Amino acid sequence: MRNSYFWARNEQNKFELVYGYNNANGSGYHSEIWYKPTRFYPVGTTYWSDAYIDPYTDETMITASVPMWLEHQFIGVSTVDLALSSLKSFFNKLELHQGYLFALDSNNNLLAHPYDSEEQDSSKPSPYLSYPFEKFTQDHPAYASILTEVEKIDAQFLKQAGTSSTYDKTQLDTLLNTLDASKRDRLSALINANARGISPNSERTTSFVLDQDPQLKEPVLVSVFHMPRTYWKIILVTPLSEVGNKEHAIAAKIGIFLLLTQLIALVVLFIFQHRLFIKPISKMVESLQEGNIAKLELTANQRKDEIGKLAKAFTKRNQQLEIAYASLDAGNLALEQQLAMQKHAQIQLSKHKNQLNDLLNSSQNLICIKNTEGFYTLVNDRFCEVLGLERDKVIGAKDRDLFPAHIAEIIARHDKIIASTETPQSFEQPIPTNQGEITYLITKYPIQDNEGNIFALGAMAFDISHIKAVNQELTGQVEQLNQDLVHREMQVQQLKMTLRRVELSSISIEKHQQQSLQLQHIGAQNHKLMPQLITDILREQLKEHELIFTKLRQNSPLQRGDELLELMRLVTEQTDKLRHLLYLVVPQSEEIKSVHIKQFVEHLLAVLAPQFDVYKVKASLECSEQLALQVSPWSLLLLFYKLLQNTLSHGFTMDTDQNEIAISVHKDGQQLVICIRDNGVGVEPSYLEEINKQIKEHTSTGTLAELALWLKIEFGGELSLSSELSKYTEIRCLLTIPDGSD
Repeated sequence: MRNSYFWARNEQNKFELVYGYNNANGSGYHSEIWYKPTRFYPVGTTYWSDAYIDPYTDETMITASVPMWLEHQFIGVSTVDLALSSLKSFFNKLELHQGYLFALDSNNNLLAHPYDSEEQDSSKPSPYLSYPFEKFTQDHPAYASILTEVEKIDAQFLKQAGTSSTYDKTQLDTLLNTLDASKRDRLSALINANARGISPNSERTTSFVLDQDPQLKEPVLVSVFHMPRTYWKIILVTPLSEVGNKEHAIAAKIGIFLLLTQLIALVVLFIFQHRLFIKPISKMVESLQEGNIAKLELTANQRKDEIGKLAKAFTKRNQQLEIAYASLDAGNLALEQQLAMQKHAQIQLSKHKNQLNDLLNSSQNLICIKNTEGFYTLVNDRFCEVLGLERDKVIGAKDRDLFPAHIAEIIARHDKIIASTETPQSFEQPIPTNQGEITYLITKYPIQDNEGNIFALGAMAFDISHIKAVNQELTGQVEQLNQDLVHREMQVQQLKMTLRRVELSSISIEKHQQQSLQLQHIGAQNHKLMPQLITDILREQLKEHELIFTKLRQNSPLQRGDELLELMRLVTEQTDKLRHLLYLVVPQSEEIKSVHIKQFVEHLLAVLAPQFDVYKVKASLECSEQLALQVSPWSLLLLFYKLLQNTLSHGFTMDTDQNEIAISVHKDGQQLVICIRDNGVGVEPSYLEEINKQIKEHTSTGTLAELALWLKIEFGGELSLSSELSKYTEIRCLLTIPDGSD
């Protein structure tokens, strides 16, 4: 669990709880540098981190971390992030007698420093804060001697902390290996110095004279103070002139005071020395030597002067010593009890260790443990028996020392999976034995410390070779059964196919009968259509002739030239229409070698021109001049006439203009493709879907459905309809052309 309770100020400067460290995808607070070292700090101490720039506020910060212990168990860390923005103003308020100072953290990073007089705006953050003092001295070489003294102090501190270490190197390796190499010795010294209570009070570690200060432009005295518990350094720079003035003033005052004191002391000392000091002190010494504490207490109660206070101090100190002796006796008793408990725990531990060894060695499974570097640290007897090796040759060895290269590679790959997933997993793996390679099922699992860090990998393996043999036998039996089942299924499928063919035959016969009836109906309609077609065309021609004769009767015999020309034009048009009609209605019994498609459609369009004019339709044709087919002209006439009549009837309304019909005819392999596209009203999607369904299933007596059935039976063709409402409608026909057509 990630139980982090972290508060930060929001935009309204109020504290709010932030759950970032509890995010399962993050690294967590356990990996932070302010957390790891704190577990090595005793109760009541504080770990001060290096100075850093906060990424959210851009302020110089430092983190104070206090360890939390419960019943001698480390349970977490309580931290406070402190902004150092007010540290500069605090130092500025100090009366430093025209001097200044530097402040360094425990790793010699700058916490505060004087600003150059040439800087324009000293209110802005310094670029040197939170960076090493060495960087500052590189840009300000005049302070290089201060850096030298600081490095000497650090060397002395590291030496002093290393003389008697509370924690040895192995205890701190896990922590120190995560840090930069340059900071490891320093952090180790800080942990040990804090645990031993080194430097409990502030002290001046060194003082030296700097001949020419770059800030004050005169010689200065540099004093370095070591701060208690934080292990910060305060470097105080004071002008030597100021130090000299102070010294003269202090010396004058002390000289006068000493002169007066000596004159008085010479008179008083001889008179009262024996009475006031020597005699009472001698009595107290006698009481202490005799162990007569009651007499000493009587003297303390009778006298109210310094001698009485001294007697009271001796009495109080004696009581403290008695309490200390009693406490020491109690501590010795507690230590004896604790020692007895430890001996009992060691006996129990030895007993459990023996039981665990008996359990491991009596198991028929292979059990082993390796550290993170791949060295074996524990194996049971069965492991040694299977590999045929002594235990002392296995312990401390790696996989490549015990197994062939290909097996060692398999083991390394499995170990990498466990280390990356941090979850137990099982693998099948061959292991070389005296009887050859045997397949084992190996379950590997990570072994973690209290903080969740993996420090070893464990494995248990058991022989599954006999299980695999049984599985192979069962697999063979299953495969044989599957083959028999497939054979039976194939027989069933054949029976089903036979039954389906019988059913389809009956359905096909019934469907063929229905289609034959529909075809007969279509043929009858086609026979009816031809007289109607000819009748309609002849009716139009009759109207045209009546119009010509009417004009002839209305005009006198001596007609004007333009009227005569108009009559000649009308007669010529009628003659052309009769010629077009004659081309279309050639009897089927007349032998026709081939039909030129473009000429045929042009003749039909000329005959239907009056109907196109009624709907204000302009027709266009796209067809090759060389396209000729050996087909019945009657069939072509029926197909094009029905298609064009359907388009005129359903594609346009009488009140629309600029109506167009585009006719496209071309040959694609053995198929003739006919497309008739208009720019009319279009078809609604639901109705279009219904029409195409009827065309496909031949379930309707509509024009297009019957025409699709007729095309399928007569030409092995098909028909489809596409449309977009208010934009276009397109009818597409495919006819299979017999061989020999061009």
